[in-house]
Amino acid sequence: MQLFGLAAVTSVLTPADTALGAERAELGGAPRSGWGSRGLRGSVASYVPVGVYMATRLGVLLLSGVVAVVERRSIATQLAAYDGGWYLKLATHGYPDRVLHTQSTLGFFPLYPLAIRALGFVLRSELVAAVSIALVGGLVATVLAQRLATAWWGEATGRRAAVVFVLFPGSLVFSMAYSEGLTLPLVLGCLLALRSRRWVLVGVLAGLAAVVEPAALVMPAVVALVAVRAALRERRVAPLVAPVLSILGVLAFAGFLWSWTGSPLAALDAQHYGWYNQTEPLGFVRLPVVRHLVDHPVDVFRYLRTWNLWNSVLGSAFLIWSVVRLWPLRRELSPGALAWLIGVGAVTLWSVKTLPNARMLLVAFPAVLVWARRSSPGGFRTFVGLELAAFAAMSLLTLSGHMLP
Repeated sequence: MQLFGLAAVTSVLTPADTALGAERAELGGAPRSGWGSRGLRGSVASYVPVGVYMATRLGVLLLSGVVAVVERRSIATQLAAYDGGWYLKLATHGYPDRVLHTQSTLGFFPLYPLAIRALGFVLRSELVAAVSIALVGGLVATVLAQRLATAWWGEATGRRAAVVFVLFPGSLVFSMAYSEGLTLPLVLGCLLALRSRRWVLVGVLAGLAAVVEPAALVMPAVVALVAVRAALRERRVAPLVAPVLSILGVLAFAGFLWSWTGSPLAALDAQHYGWYNQTEPLGFVRLPVVRHLVDHPVDVFRYLRTWNLWNSVLGSAFLIWSVVRLWPLRRELSPGALAWLIGVGAVTLWSVKTLPNARMLLVAFPAVLVWARRSSPGGFRTFVGLELAAFAAMSLLTLSGHMLP
């Protein structure tokens, strides 16, 4: 399944997408050909985001080395921190054979651990496999983000959007044992496939994404929304194959849990009872820290030193402001892109457990890419500078164990 999913995402990168090429031409962003100096500069410039991605990965490794020396926290411990430890445990030991109302591997979806287990058999190390998948997946996501933004806004803005994507603080997870390195290529590939109306590929990619992490459960709903509208407008049933395929992965996972633990909802039970994950409108008002501050407002000064709270509060403000900035440009986006952003944003803002952080903002990537479109040249340089500073600071805090990614 993992190999098929990778092949499906790779197919999105092929130049055979004629619809996308036509839209690029309309935007004035058709690729230059030939070996003239202008064409060569344009060809080299298109690889700038890849170079930036490689540089940031090296930077994370250097920061990890600093943390290892200063705080005596091994690099392996840093890269497998937080959810990474659970993914590695799931890849090694699998799921328990009964429903547990406590923290367990049941709280995590299966595709990333399956990929870790398969590659770990070859590399002889689950941690190396997990980080390798995240690194390669982050690179693929960067290329796909550039292609998607280019289709929306032209080549120059597409490159800027990919740089913004790479430097966003949440991209640290592309260097850790985290599932976003698998989720984002699948989601980005799905949105590109929606542009070219390849309904079978859309359904396959959405179905795979939905069994990587809970946030990606939004994608089958997005696919259903776009496909039903297309079917009604075109008066044909071909688009409806996509939503059908998109739920097969979730149904297969639920069927496995039913046969293995006795409940198809075992994963949701683990998240609800083990991690107290719940979603409801304005759920953030039920966060323990918010409820405590309502009762004891003087404690606000003590909580100002809580890095996770800053991550969440600033993340919420960034998400809301990004949606405001993106809304006037909604007609420029691919089908489903705005629905994906709003869906992921609602899931995180409605969470009783945590507010949006840098990692979840990266998953809601249109909120990040829009800043390349809405910034002036000077504003873009300032934004990138702020991103780079935040990336370094938050990476140090996360790698040293002081803040969630």
